[in-house]
Amino acid sequence: MLAIMSATQATSPVRSASGAVFLPIQLESLRVDTVTDFELYVQPHAGDAPVLYRGNGLPFTDDVRGRLAENGIECLYILSAEEAAYLRYMESNLAAILTDDHIDKEAKSNILYGSAQNLVKEVMLDPRSGEAIQRSQELVENTVNYLFAEKDAFEHLLKVTSFDYYTYTHSVNVFVFSVSLAQRIGMNDVATLREFGDGTLLHDIGKSMLDPAIINCRGRLTEAQWALMKMHPVYGYEILKDNGKLTDRALDVVRHHHEKIRGGGYPDNLSGAGISSWTRICTICDIFDALTTQRSYKPAMNSFPALRLMKDEMAPDLDPDFFRIFVDMMGNPGGH
Repeated sequence: MLAIMSATQATSPVRSASGAVFLPIQLESLRVDTVTDFELYVQPHAGDAPVLYRGNGLPFTDDVRGRLAENGIECLYILSAEEAAYLRYMESNLAAILTDDHIDKEAKSNILYGSAQNLVKEVMLDPRSGEAIQRSQELVENTVNYLFAEKDAFEHLLKVTSFDYYTYTHSVNVFVFSVSLAQRIGMNDVATLREFGDGTLLHDIGKSMLDPAIINCRGRLTEAQWALMKMHPVYGYEILKDNGKLTDRALDVVRHHHEKIRGGGYPDNLSGAGISSWTRICTICDIFDALTTQRSYKPAMNSFPALRLMKDEMAPDLDPDFFRIFVDMMGNPGGH
């Protein structure tokens, strides 16, 4: 469930007597001279159900913000049913939000993470939508800019990471881990990192072509199901290649993130130097997130045991230098 408030201003969702659920949002996250496609509610007193303050489709002006601030209101509410509309609004205003000094980093990270999840969810429902792919590239650009502008941005993003596995949360996690790891390694060309980010955010888009029963299977896949699962990098590559918006670097990551340094991966059984540095980064982050997120058929591993398992059982499959830097990054997310 959405939680946009900062740690110092955090409030919990509120349920009315009728059963409606209201989610807290930060006043500073609303942009002046924009139209909000969701209703805004205020809570008269602690413990009260929120009451309607402004309907949807109305401009949010400086006067409106000023009146709320004068009354000491830092937190508003939206109906949980309008969460997607709010996140779409956040996404469209993300550049301004991430550069606003009045919004603290934890709130920015929550907004960014929630917007990214909602966007990838939409992409998975309509993977051939050119408009959705364009939006994903804009989100990647804003995220890369944020990671460069705020030296501890990754540390704050790590705190809001979801460890419940869905394809869309996994995609966002791998994207954040991968771009941050590339930075740690010293890959600091912004344009190149944006290309890389495009590929990592959409690395599992091919899963949209699989039967949900395979994606959500609680036990071991049958041989036939596994054969289909192994096709998802090819499906993703073909979808995005046909779209024509992603570069060869991004497409390489999408197609080859399940290849192994010693060979035996899929879909092309690459090995060694045949696997690009960018794909090697994504592979490490993909495996780590898969191990540390909760599935229907297995509990999430804690970070240290997951890293230990990767070292003990998967070392020949992973780039040793990149993995060593990844271990350091996860142990010291605020360092450089």
